[in-house]
Amino acid sequence: MRRLLLYKTGETDPRLTPQIGDYERWFGRILSCTATLEIHRAFDAPLHRLSGYDGLIITGSPRSLVNPEPWMVDAAAFIRSTADAGVPVLGVCFGHQLIGYAFGGRVRKNPKGWEAGTSSVQLTDDGANDPLFIGLPQTLSVNQSHQDEVEDLSGQMRRLATGAHTSNQSIAVGDHVRGVQFHPEMNAHVVRRILEHRRTILRDDATACGRSLCVDSLIAGASDTPEAERVLTNFVDQFVHAA
Repeated sequence: MRRLLLYKTGETDPRLTPQIGDYERWFGRILSCTATLEIHRAFDAPLHRLSGYDGLIITGSPRSLVNPEPWMVDAAAFIRSTADAGVPVLGVCFGHQLIGYAFGGRVRKNPKGWEAGTSSVQLTDDGANDPLFIGLPQTLSVNQSHQDEVEDLSGQMRRLATGAHTSNQSIAVGDHVRGVQFHPEMNAHVVRRILEHRRTILRDDATACGRSLCVDSLIAGASDTPEAERVLTNFVDQFVHAA
């Protein structure tokens, strides 16, 4: 079994934990058969040893890189050192944004507002040929829950997937660092509970952005996304095992 460091940049709201658990449960549901996950709370201690790990997965977070906290600067340095050491890295949602920030991209609040629920993303030509998306269709169904985005890609970053709401849905840095804005670890049950929990936030945000939004429709349309889950197993199979 490969040993992965699950680099937690946030936690589930404690009011939701009894219903849906925390991030490690979501990732473990998909990866526990192929990898051992060791949990590390990056927001408490962003720097960590690298020895003994076959890969790094950076989780999502309710925090924001629009105004970076001091620990996020250290976390970005840790990601760069991990990449320099040749350890495969996968960032999810906030983790994707943290990779963008670490390698010179700019993170901003999406002017279209929150993107939440189940939606579709499209692979670019680079993405269709990237090992992260091997065996997946050009358009895949994914689960989303974010209000920030990586706006500008630095010269060393490549776009692997895009979407109608968020342009940079997946990015690549070099051969072994990848990020996905969507949540491959979330199933329909988790997404529905989060949508209900954020009902007022999502409704008020849509009003402020001048767009209509029916949270009940988002909840009804939430679904499992097995294609997106393949991104996690592809990361282990194509990057971690290859390294």
